[in-house]
Amino acid sequence: MGDGKYRFKPQVNFKRVMADESVFRMQGNISGEITEGTTGRLLGAVDFDGAISDIWLSVGASGKDAAEDLSIEADVFINGTTCLTTKPKIEHITGEDSQQKTTLAAAVDTGITEAGLLATAISFSAGDVLTYDFYITRTASPTTEIEAPCLVVDLVPTK
Repeated sequence: MGDGKYRFKPQVNFKRVMADESVFRMQGNISGEITEGTTGRLLGAVDFDGAISDIWLSVGASGKDAAEDLSIEADVFINGTTCLTTKPKIEHITGEDSQQKTTLAAAVDTGITEAGLLATAISFSAGDVLTYDFYITRTASPTTEIEAPCLVVDLVPTK
């Protein structure tokens, strides 16, 4: 074994192995309460060719309104074009307390809708710009506001 030092042995397909084993993420976060929708928020520009593999939404607190609808949903755009068929959405469920919720597929929550990706619109090229919108459905004064919405966009390289 020699002197005990690690000797890196590069593989011909090292970049592909790293791409297969890695997930690159872009995140959009708002700290504190969100009381109205917001559009055209920047996630950033990508520096490689690839595709979106998943989009999910979490909130630190789902808010509470005993009498009316209260929800948040998101849309994601590549160069101004949506890449979703179904927007991820978190809704307050009557009788529940305001709580942390997520649309992440591995989670089991009530009042959630997972994102549906539009297969023909999830590819991107280096230099493309990703943006997002948050849409809020609410009354004038819910008991508790939605707090700390976080949008996560998972990216995979194609090369």
